[in-house]
Amino acid sequence: MSPAQSRKNAKPGFTLIELMIVIGIIGLLASTAAYAMKNVQAKRRDVRRASNIEQLQRALSLYIAQAGGYPTYTGCITGADLVSTEIVAKGVVSAGAKLIDPLFPTDIAKCYYYDSASGSKYTLRYTLESNSGAGEPGDHTVTP
Repeated sequence: MSPAQSRKNAKPGFTLIELMIVIGIIGLLASTAAYAMKNVQAKRRDVRRASNIEQLQRALSLYIAQAGGYPTYTGCITGADLVSTEIVAKGVVSAGAKLIDPLFPTDIAKCYYYDSASGSKYTLRYTLESNSGAGEPGDHTVTP
């Protein structure tokens, strides 16, 4: 049988090598897309964190105007903490407001950490994950 005849008799399709190359390329593209999506999600959470901190600062400004002092509390803002319940009770934020860290609401190292022992001032600490428009990654603090 000549080479021309063997090509004629060969069934159409892909070789194993061709299939492996295509599967490898698809896997590479999928892993690149997953990595890019992870970065986008971290940036989205950071923008939400910055927005939450601004809302908390505004709520605390309204709270001090009504109550004459800040809530005395030290710990994470979890939605069920003293700060959250006080600012809802005074009506400065709605009861459905979710002003907690989107990923680490109770992790003492990464949550929105509120510290006001005296009630005359406070410190809010929060952590950003990525280099986003909200700031550099790492710990940040805000005061009135």
